[in-house]
Amino acid sequence: MGEQATDAVDYQNGKVEGANEESAHERVALLIAELRKRTAELEEANRELRRVSHYRSLFLARMSHELRTPLTSILGFSEILLDHEPLTETQRRYCQKVQDSGFQLQASLNQLVDLSRIEAGETEVFLQEFSLRETLRESCAAVARMAQKQQVRVEYDMATEIATVVSDQGKLRQVIFNFIAWAVSRSPAGEVVRINVTLDDHGVLSIKVSDQGLALLEPAHVFDPEDNTPAREPNINELGIIIGRKLLELMGGTVVLENREAQGLEATIQIRARPLKG
Repeated sequence: MGEQATDAVDYQNGKVEGANEESAHERVALLIAELRKRTAELEEANRELRRVSHYRSLFLARMSHELRTPLTSILGFSEILLDHEPLTETQRRYCQKVQDSGFQLQASLNQLVDLSRIEAGETEVFLQEFSLRETLRESCAAVARMAQKQQVRVEYDMATEIATVVSDQGKLRQVIFNFIAWAVSRSPAGEVVRINVTLDDHGVLSIKVSDQGLALLEPAHVFDPEDNTPAREPNINELGIIIGRKLLELMGGTVVLENREAQGLEATIQIRARPLKG
């Protein structure tokens, strides 16, 4: 009798274990099916995002083409009026406002197109050897009009041992310009934006752009538009440094924003003077 009872218990335990095992297999099968469903949904969502990104790029390219032609005419004729026509003081002031608005619209348009291309992965890096001193001079010259309007001086200093570098000249020029323009826009009238360029023993360039504007509670948050509330949206110059950081990342560089001890902010751009071999 005892053996029969033991066999019955073992039989019951076996049935329970079998049922548990079968239930576990069913749960695993359900999880796998759910995972496959979610994967398919994510793949479809990614395809939709790629389609949206493609259409957005097409729209911005078309918008850029449609707006550039009339905008070029507006800027050209306003320059002719300001430089060659005997305008009254009121006419000159109005014409200057037209030109300034045109330049602002042109800058905004360029920034949007650049950002769209970067996000769509359509931006490539083209390496060449060039003079960094000349590139820095060109960037400072490009921001001269804005600096004059803001009544801000721009001064730069570069270590004498820095001659030519190997990088993407156009993108690096744009990065430097964007950070100088942002520094100028932050600086009060009568102040100075300073750029200092050094080269360390490891071949890393450091380009420091310092302004004397207001300190920021969290400087790094400027690079993340999602951190800005609707009441604190990035302006055109902040959008420029967001694009600048993205371009730097494409070229293998970095940038850090820090509050200065005295006053203002300092942006430290670091990038190799020449790519590592291999």
